[in-house]
Formats: sequence, structure tokens, C-alpha cells
Amino acid sequence: MSENTIVPTANSSRLAVQLYGSGQPLVCIHAPGIGMINFSRLHGLAEHFQLILPDLPGHGASQPLFVPFTMADLSETLEEMIHALGHKRVVVMGYSQGASLALDWCLRHPDSIAGLVLISGFSEVNELYLHSRFYLAEAIAKLGGVSLLARSTASSHLDKQADKEQWIKHASRTDAKTLHHLYRIGHHYRCTERLHEIKQPVLLVYGQQDKHMHPYGKLLEKHLPKAKLVAVPGVKHQIVTRAASSLSRLCREFIGSLPGSSV
Repeated sequence: MSENTIVPTANSSRLAVQLYGSGQPLVCIHAPGIGMINFSRLHGLAEHFQLILPDLPGHGASQPLFVPFTMADLSETLEEMIHALGHKRVVVMGYSQGASLALDWCLRHPDSIAGLVLISGFSEVNELYLHSRFYLAEAIAKLGGVSLLARSTASSHLDKQADKEQWIKHASRTDAKTLHHLYRIGHHYRCTERLHEIKQPVLLVYGQQDKHMHPYGKLLEKHLPKAKLVAVPGVKHQIVTRAASSLSRLCREFIGSLPGSSV
């Protein structure tokens, strides 16, 4: 069973959040232009944790922030969200650019974060492959191509047509202006020089076939004091759907190893 709620934030926006299960809170931060449906294959984790799935501002039923907003604004919104839900300390899972936001949130509010699970993540954009992906996404979003991007991510993450249609329906609700700006701040965000400040345990998960992203994983592993890097066989970037069972197992093991965990 799930619970839908709307969390008011200080900037007068409203954040749509879906809650599953109970126990250790696990906040899941989606990639741009998708929304909470990004984690639809991971709902089984609610047997072990309380899954907290927000639609970031401008996604799903969440109101947009005023543009221009910053990564700090998004971090503060998530910080307000967990306190509104009655939590002081959470584990955070971030996928793709959602991993960058997870890092920023942890750097700004370290006492709120017990551990990080970063999937296909990066702390900066520093080579042609990822630069080109961002430039393309920014251009499409600027032209209002939210539905096009929704169909693209649905096709890369899922096989069944019914699942794709549900994904597209949710992702297409993304505000185009918000999405364009979100890609821009993600493209230019960089926190590599501050990674040494993160003392929490961090699980880094990459697809074994996602070779363009492997240098980003090695960069994070090098600079994060308590990082463990894992490559999931037989999958590229889309681990959250294409290797959901393996990712769920890794999450259970990682969170179970955190100090004070009862898993």
C-alpha cells in the first residue's frame, strides 16, 4: 500500500510525495524529466524500508520553483520535505543527475544523511559524451519537447508497452521551463573538490556496459572517503529498471551495514 501526500515548502511551492512501507526512511531522487515513476521497479524495497518518492519541483503533481533556481534550492526543498515527514536522518538514493543532487544535499546537510546510494552518478561533467547528452536534452527541453524526452526515457528503461505508457503519462507532466533549467544546472554543477567532506558510507552503482560513465564512478570512488564501487553485469545506465532485483539486493545489504541499522 502507498500513501500520497503534498508537502508545503518555504518557497510557497508544493511537493508531491509517495510513501511506501515503514522503517528506515529511504529517499529516492529521480533523474530530470521522469518523476517518481523512475523507481516503479523498486517498490519491493518497501518490505524493508520506508520508501519516500518525491516528484522534484516541476514534475508530476509538484509545483515548479521560480526559474532560475539552483541545486541548493532543490537541496533545501528536500531537507524541508524530510522534516515535514517527521524524519531527522535518512538514507538517500540518487539516480543519474539525481545523484548530483544527493551529493549536494549531503554536503549542505550532513547531519540529515545516514548514507548515500548513487546510481550511474557524477560529481561533474568533464568529457564529450556527457556534455553532448546534456546539450541535446537542453535543446529538446527548450523547444518544449517534454513528451519526446518522456518517450525516449520510457523506451530506454522499459520493454512492456503498458509500462511505457504509464511512464510517459507521468513524465509528460514535467514543466518544460523547469526541465530545461534543471538540465542546465546539472550540466554545470561540480562538487568534486568537496567530496572529501562526505564522511557517510556511499554505495556507487554502475552498469557494467555503461562504459562512458565508468570514469565518473572511479572519480567518485577516489575522492569519497567511504565509497564502495559496484558494477552490475549485463546492463547500461538504466539500472533502476533494467537491474532492479540486483539493485534492491545491493541496497538492502548496504543499508543493513550502516551504523545503527536494524535491517
